[in-house]
Parts: sequence; C-alpha cells; structure tokens
Amino acid sequence: MTQNYPNDPKLKYNSLFISLSVTIMITCDVLVYKTLDFNGFKITFSGILFSFYFLISTIQTEVYGYRQGVKTVWTIVLCQSIFVMIIFIASHTQPENNQISMNFKSLFGEFWRVMVGTWTSVPISYFINGFVISTLKKVFLGRFFFIRYIIASMITQASLLLSAYPISLSSKYSFNELIIIIATTWSYKVFMSIILLPVGIVLADKIKKLESTDTYDWNISYNPFHFRGNKK
Repeated sequence: MTQNYPNDPKLKYNSLFISLSVTIMITCDVLVYKTLDFNGFKITFSGILFSFYFLISTIQTEVYGYRQGVKTVWTIVLCQSIFVMIIFIASHTQPENNQISMNFKSLFGEFWRVMVGTWTSVPISYFINGFVISTLKKVFLGRFFFIRYIIASMITQASLLLSAYPISLSSKYSFNELIIIIATTWSYKVFMSIILLPVGIVLADKIKKLESTDTYDWNISYNPFHFRGNKK
C-alpha cells in the first residue's frame, strides 16, 4: 500500500479529472430540463451524463483519496454557481427583446432552482460517494472494487436525485411525473454504472500505475469543510 497525496507535483492526471468533472456537471445543468420518453418512462438527459461523472469521481477517490474528491466537489459547486447565475441573469435581461430572448427566458427563467439544487445535491451525494468508496476500500484492503463501485453507485445516485430533482424540476413537471423521472433515472444510472464498471476497473488500475500511487485514507478527517491537511 502506498500513501502518496494529490498535492505531489509529480502527479500528472489529477487536474484532468477535475476539468472533466466540472465540464460534465456544467453540461448537466443545461440538460436538466431535457427529458427522453421511453414508452411513458421519462429519463433526464442530464441523468445520462451523470453516470460518467460518477465514474470519474469514483476513480479519482480510488486513486487520489477522499480529500482530493472533496476539493473537486467544491470546485464544481463554485463553477456551477457562477455559470447558473450568469445564465439566470442573462435570461432576465431584456427578455422581450425578440422571440429568441423570450424563448430563452421561458427555458432558463427559473434556472436559480438548478443553482439551489447544485448547492444541495452535489455536496451531499458526492461527499457520500467519496466516503463510501474511501471507507470500503479500507475495509476490504483495496479488494473487491466491483462491489464497492456498485454499492456507492446505488447510494450516490439515490441521494443525488432525491436532493436535486424536487428542487430543479418541480416547476416543470407534476408530482407523479417527478416520481417517475426519479425512479427511472435512478434505475438507468445504476444500470449504466454496472455497464461502465469494466471501464472503471481498467482505468483505476491504469491511473494507479501511471501515477505510481494508490491512496488509502488512513487517519484522515471526513469533514468536507476541513481543507488543510489529511490528518484528523
């Protein structure tokens, strides 16, 4: 077992994980209102992309440890908040200027809901994900990645949907439609996590070898507001 930390300047790929995470989550903000209908079962398009962020988040925690996952989550929250505020302000600036402006306001006029959902759901769900992955890695001494991955997926996806969608989508869909969207999106995302599991196994192993690191979170603080150091 090695215990290298993400602050090590020799680590080459951690910044890529952060960049991909921010890109996917901001894209999900835009796609949150877009739903796909499969014989009455509705899935948000953002739910499709969330599966890929879960994959990235899990690999990052597996390789670099819980503390780096915390930093990434707070970076996402900051970037998403700036993005959503700009879109929201733009949608209310001269909304009747032309038809495009009116359509823009109709779609993004209540985009503040997405920001509130972001403040709530992203920290809750992905701190839970990091905690589960980190803790189970220590319990199983780094073995059984597939079990840890699936358990974390089921818990993380549920916490994300239950905390985000009632806030973000309540103005767009009825209560019954919202329940269907949450249930079907959760099922799809867990299914996608299982499909992506072989990719996660290969990538996690590959990144560990490329970085020459495999972090175990012994004696760290799981407090998400603890920003300095790794010890309790």
